[in-house]
Amino acid sequence: MPPQQAVDTFKRNAASVFGLIDFDRAVLEFSIDGLNSLVGQLEALGSNNAAHTVSNFVQVLGNVRQNDSLRPKYETIYNQCVVLLVSYFGAAVHTTFTEAVGTAFSGAHAVPAASQEIKLTWRDLRRDDLPLGEVLAELIVAQRDISFQDMQSITRAFKDNLGVDLDRDVVTNDIILGQACRHAIAHAGRVVDSRMIRQLRAAVPRTMKQTIAEGDTIAFAPEEVLQLGATMEIYLGRLCDAVEARLTRLNNERSGT
Repeated sequence: MPPQQAVDTFKRNAASVFGLIDFDRAVLEFSIDGLNSLVGQLEALGSNNAAHTVSNFVQVLGNVRQNDSLRPKYETIYNQCVVLLVSYFGAAVHTTFTEAVGTAFSGAHAVPAASQEIKLTWRDLRRDDLPLGEVLAELIVAQRDISFQDMQSITRAFKDNLGVDLDRDVVTNDIILGQACRHAIAHAGRVVDSRMIRQLRAAVPRTMKQTIAEGDTIAFAPEEVLQLGATMEIYLGRLCDAVEARLTRLNNERSGT
C-alpha cells in the first residue's frame, strides 16, 4: 500500500467521526420531515386541529434545530470524537511506518533500521499474513515500545529507523494537544491533571486550547474536533511525502540514477 493510501483511509475514518458531530441535527431533520409529512396527511383528512397541533410542534423542533439547543448535551460525543480521531491517526501512522520499513527492507536500503538488532523467532519468519519486511517492522514497534498515539514516540520512530525527521511546528503541537486530551478523557475522567500539563508545556505555539490549567474539565466544541481532524490530515500528508521522498532517494542511490 503506498503511503498516500494511509492518508485516504484516515480521511474516510475522520469523515465517519465528523458525522457524529451532526447526529443531533440529523435526528431533528428526520423528525421535522416526518412530522411535516404527517401535517399534510392530517390536513388532507380534514383534521385541521390535529394538523395545527403537530405543526406547532414542528415549529418548536425547527427552533431547536436553528439554535442548536441540544448541542451542550452532546459534550460527551464531541470528546469521544477526539478519542476516535487520535486512534485513527495512530493507526494511519502505524501503517505508514510498517510499510515504509517493509519497503526499505525489500529494497535493501541503507536506513538506520538496517543496522539495528531485533529478536525474532522461527515462528516470526514463517508468518504468511505479512511480508517479512513488515514482520520485522512490527517487531521493531513491539521491542522498541513505540507508541503511535504519542508525537514524541512517532518522531523518534521515523527518525531512528527511517531517517525521516519532520520539523516540529504548530501542526505537531495541535496534535500533541489532541493526544494529551485523549489520554485525560480516557484515563482521568476528562480532568486536566499534572501529567497533561507537563505534556503540553513544550507544545507551543498551538491554535487550540491555548490556556489550560490543572483541574480544568476537557470539553471539545464541534469546531475544534473538525480542526483537529484537518490538522492530523495535514501532518499525515507531510509524513507520507517525506517517507516517499526518502525511499525514492535511497532507491535512486542504490540503482545509481
